[in-house]
Amino acid sequence: MAMADVVPNHLAAVEGDSAFALTSASTNRKYQMTIAASQMATMSGKFLTGMRFRLNGTATANWPSVDTSYSYWEVYIGAGVAPGAMGSTFATNFLGTPTQVRSGGHTFFAGAFTAGSSPNAFGQALVFDSNYLYTGGDLAVEMRFSTQSGATNQPSFDAVAASGGPANGWGVDFSARWTSNPTSATGSNANFLVTDFMATAVPEPATMIALGLGVAAVARRRRK
Repeated sequence: MAMADVVPNHLAAVEGDSAFALTSASTNRKYQMTIAASQMATMSGKFLTGMRFRLNGTATANWPSVDTSYSYWEVYIGAGVAPGAMGSTFATNFLGTPTQVRSGGHTFFAGAFTAGSSPNAFGQALVFDSNYLYTGGDLAVEMRFSTQSGATNQPSFDAVAASGGPANGWGVDFSARWTSNPTSATGSNANFLVTDFMATAVPEPATMIALGLGVAAVARRRRK
């Protein structure tokens, strides 16, 4: 069964206190998040399958105005340091080697992110190529992506201000870093994107066995 969970949890139906212009028509970018285990509690033991963002409540028009594409959009996920321990060096914010769950290009279709509400609805999903089994603990998520082609304006996504931490949770429950150079080893503080993580339950062992038997039966019939 598919499900979703918003980080920060308390902003599922409430507007964040800031915004972040994630993508750009002039520079490639890298954006990394660290998230405390407490914020991911309902996702433990499930497959993470994608994530969604939403326009800031001050947005006056849907985004993008036309289909907007990226030649590559990579996503890496792995065990991470606690948000309070997040540093400026991207690699050291992962505890071990992260798993790449997405590669290749991506397109946000015209009007994929709607304006006019506070908060706005979450927009088009960034779907992973392979699921990530989250088993608990602090999590790090990193995105590396190209300049955008299509819309020339940046999407102002709902976010939590880095400057407001720790009172607003930044630096305690979550943290973020970014840079305009995806190959750079270090980055600067970034506002944390309000993120809707998509997930699906791990099939029960009996279900997996039944599926396996079904596949085997089909294979036998085809051989006859």
